[in-house]
Amino acid sequence: MNKATYTPAEFAALFGKERTWGYRQLYAGKVKAITKLGQTQIPHSEVEKLLNGAERYRGAPSHTKRVAKKKAKKTMPDSKGAKKWTAALKQRKKHGSPPEVNAHSSNGHTPSLPEPRRPDDQANARRLAHQRLTRCKSSRKDGASRDG
Repeated sequence: MNKATYTPAEFAALFGKERTWGYRQLYAGKVKAITKLGQTQIPHSEVEKLLNGAERYRGAPSHTKRVAKKKAKKTMPDSKGAKKWTAALKQRKKHGSPPEVNAHSSNGHTPSLPEPRRPDDQANARRLAHQRLTRCKSSRKDGASRDG
């Protein structure tokens, strides 16, 4: 049975969607509605227009086309700063550390970079943590013997 108008919930149900989908179509301007006394109604002509404008499903694009599109998007940047940036990134990937550059900010100060972590830092950190924990345990034992 074709009705003259549909509520957004009925409109969405025609397409097997949730009520919010119907409202999103309204807000996006894809469907025009009639509002009267606070009620929103979608005319049957809008449903027909939406169905007539639908395209036939042609399947998902093949993987090779997607890969070709991604490769086509990767082009060299035009500006000098962008070229320097990409060169620095490539060098960082190769060598694992930032290039040595004499960079100064506008106020003349050299920006400070964090010290690179060395493999022995992890062992040193473990040793220090162990010392702190054993110091804490021994002070608790001493404190307990004083109280008792």
